Parts: sequence; C-alpha cells; structure tokens
Amino acid sequence: MSFVTELSERMPQRVHAPGTPEYEAGAHVFHGQGTPDAVVRPTSATEVAEAVRSAVAAGVPITVRAGGHGSDPATGGLVIDLSGLAAIDVADGGLVHVGAGAQWGDVAATLAPHGLGITSGDTRDVGVGGLALGGGIGWLVRMHGLTADIVREVEFVTAAGDVLTLDADRHPDLFWAVRGGGGNFGVATRFTFQAAEVDGLVGGHVMFDQSDPRAVLGAWRDVMRDGPDELNSTLLVMPQLMPEMPAGPQLLVALQGSEEELRRLLEPLLSLPSVTDVALGPVEYPDLLEDGPPGKPPFEMVGGNGFVPDLSDAALDAFMATLDHALPTMLLLRGLGGAFSRVATDATAIAQRDGQALFAVNRLVPDGAGPDAFASAHDGVPAAMAFTNGRYSNFTPEFGDDIVTEIYPPDTLARLRAIKREVDPDDVFRASHHITP
Repeated sequence: MSFVTELSERMPQRVHAPGTPEYEAGAHVFHGQGTPDAVVRPTSATEVAEAVRSAVAAGVPITVRAGGHGSDPATGGLVIDLSGLAAIDVADGGLVHVGAGAQWGDVAATLAPHGLGITSGDTRDVGVGGLALGGGIGWLVRMHGLTADIVREVEFVTAAGDVLTLDADRHPDLFWAVRGGGGNFGVATRFTFQAAEVDGLVGGHVMFDQSDPRAVLGAWRDVMRDGPDELNSTLLVMPQLMPEMPAGPQLLVALQGSEEELRRLLEPLLSLPSVTDVALGPVEYPDLLEDGPPGKPPFEMVGGNGFVPDLSDAALDAFMATLDHALPTMLLLRGLGGAFSRVATDATAIAQRDGQALFAVNRLVPDGAGPDAFASAHDGVPAAMAFTNGRYSNFTPEFGDDIVTEIYPPDTLARLRAIKREVDPDDVFRASHHITP
C-alpha cells in the first residue's frame, strides 16, 4: 500500500492527489506549481500531527505551506497545506487567536470593526504563519515591534507528532526559536497575538521625480531619525516598470495622529522641489495593506538586504551608487528603530535590534537573460551591504548554509542549532533557510 493511499485511509477527505483542485491550490506557490506526491489539508493541530507522524514513519519529505503566496515549489513528498486553519478569533484584552493558514488581509478586516490591528506584512495575501515565523516587519513596527514580538502563544506540532503550547513559561526555548527561526522546528498551527488600537491613522504617499533622489534619501533619514514611534514609512526608489508607474522615489507613510501633524513631520520632504504628487489623509489600517502581484513577474530580483545601524551620509551614498547600473534597479528603505529597537538582541531569533532601517537593493533581471546578466546584477551590491548587518530572512530569496550564517549572528545560530537538535534531531523540517541540527 502506498503512503498516499495509507494516509488517505487515516485521514479521509483530507488527502488530495494530482488533478484535484485542492492539490493544485496546495502545490501552487508564487514562483510556480509544485509537484508533490500529495497535498494534505488538515483542519486541526491533531490532524497536522497525524500527517507529520505518517510522513516521518514513511520517510516522506514534508513541505509546510501556510496561507500566503509561498516561496519554493515542492518536488515530491507531502505538502501540508494549512489553509484550512484560518480561523480568527478576538479574545479579551486585545488578544487575537489566528490560524497559521490565515492571510493578513483577512486578519486586518476582521480586526477593523474592533479598532484593532496587528503589525504584519504589507500585502493582503501574505500568510500569517510564514511571516510571523520569519519575524514580520510591518506597518506598525516602530510602534509595536515585529509580528514575532507580539506573539504571546503558539500552538505547535513537533517532528514527533506532539501538539505543544509554546509561550514564555511552557517550552520557552522553542518559543524563542520559532519567533524568527522560521519553519525549521515543526509546524505552527495557531498564534495568539497582542493586538493594538489603530484608530486615528493618517497616511498615504508622496511621489518625487528623478531629479535628486539623494536629497530625498537624506531628508527621509532626518525625518525618521527625529520622528516619533507613531511615524512609520517605507521609501522606495523605483525604475520605470510601466508607463503608468514613473521612475523615481516614492514615500509610503502612516502615522497614528492627525493629518496636520503628519504634514508637519514630513515638511523636509514635502518642501523638496522634486515632489510631484502628495496624497495624505485619514486611512483605515486594512487599507494600508496592498494587493500582491497577480503572478510571477517577468523578471528575477537579484540583490541583497540588511539592517542598517547607522544611516550615515556614507551609507546613503553607497546605496545611491547601486542605481548606476544598466539593469533596472530598485531600492527600499524601511524605517525601524522605536519599539523594534527596544527589544533585547537575545529576546527573539531576530538579533539585529540596532537597525534604524532595513535596506534592500534589487536588480531586475529579465526572464531569459543569460548568465552574464545575473553575474553583473551583483555589481556594487557588496559595497552597499557593507553598511548593513545580517539579513532579513523574509526578504531573502537566496538559500544555503552561507546565507543562513548571514541571517543569524553566530551566538543566535548556535542556540538555534541546539534547539533544532533537541526537537528535530532527524531534520524532518527543512525550511527554505535551513538550520541544520
């Protein structure tokens, strides 16, 4: 009897073979369609545990897919699709229980009538599980920290098929590891978050032409360095992607406060002669989240990212230098500091708490480009990365042991490996950024 047949008998109505809609949905990720042997769509942690135990006993590789757009497609083995675990329940005291298969847009919409929000990803279709396990740099990061920082409890299935409750008192080492250590330790099936009041938000965008992007970076740095925690923003420097999206810097911003205060805080930016469009006003938290791209774009992004401890003039000059390239180049600066930096470096697996910003540079290499184009896409990137520490795993599409050592400092990685040896000594769970036992 095959593994798939046996699992189907153990879990009727939950196991899906190729050719079914459930299989196609569970095997599909942002970068393409996977080809697992089967997709199982459990509706409880107990069913997840049954699937894990069965796969481990049969020696079948496991890929866990939360409710979002995913990353790498699975080749063979079993996909555990958590989209059936998407319940969102608001409890007393602003606590919110969220299934790992939910999407952040649904979470925001559910919390909106309560005047609550959870610092989360930027797009509606990002899955709760993957983002929270990787850290979670969201719109409220300066006010409330990372998504991982507001996790109070995790329902969790281990490689042995045990269902555990993780928090500061129960299995504290594993609770520490899953907040930033990714899916290396088991399957998170439900999170309890501490939500925050998000009434009184104002925000929008400011667009600039290409005449002086360096002045925009400098003014943004000064605004964010002196601004209150309630001010959150991302600065993009975009190439020309399509006629309706002109090239140049773009500021996306949100403030818990008044529009008058927001305009006062942004005055160094609003007074720049390169401003072309200003759209600022009251916003609801769900409206800050954007729709993700409808499918894989016709290019591959090649570059790097890291946490910037000092947004010095030298750092900004190095970031600007990466724009001088034949390939279209995109820069991102995400404001950090505030609550993000008031968390101890060893409190979670995200250790780079001195970061004042997250910086990313991506060269857009068109589909079908040869190896020379991919090689040249890295030109100048190391010089910019020299002003950063570490990497943010959720923004890192490169994989391998060398990448993992860039994401986690040595002491953090050593602790993660020790916990991995304890809870998954046979290395059942091999996340994209794989931490070996």
